[in-house]
Amino acid sequence: MELTSAHKNWIALAVFVLGCLAIGFSSSLLSSASSGYTGLDMPPLSPPGILFPIAWTILYILMGISIWSVYRSGGDKLYYILFAVQLVLNFVWTPIFFTMGDRMLALADLTLLWITVFAMIYFVRENKLAFYTLIPYILWLTFAAYLNIGAILLN
Repeated sequence: MELTSAHKNWIALAVFVLGCLAIGFSSSLLSSASSGYTGLDMPPLSPPGILFPIAWTILYILMGISIWSVYRSGGDKLYYILFAVQLVLNFVWTPIFFTMGDRMLALADLTLLWITVFAMIYFVRENKLAFYTLIPYILWLTFAAYLNIGAILLN
């Protein structure tokens, strides 16, 4: 049985979304983020710890949709490189912040992550689906920077 183009697109979407979710989940396994978060003094507007896995699940799904949209439109090697870089930076933030407890290094990582995602957004500005699925991500990263800075100042 030969797969149709539509089937290949759905399979690619599933691979991209599940791949992003798997990377995010595996990063969380490397640290005790939930217990580490509750033990910190955090700034005002800090959400309850239960919000983070929900938000990140949504964001990883949106990341998968974004790269799938770029893939469908023919993609460019630079976008794939930026995407891989942001996944690595995203992956290492949780262990840096929680397991190592190095809040300053985590902020440096988060800053590079923010710049990389901003470059991705700029790069795909013509691809509306890829563009709009990355906006919640950069907004969340901006909020995460506020929380990271708050954790540095208060702990």
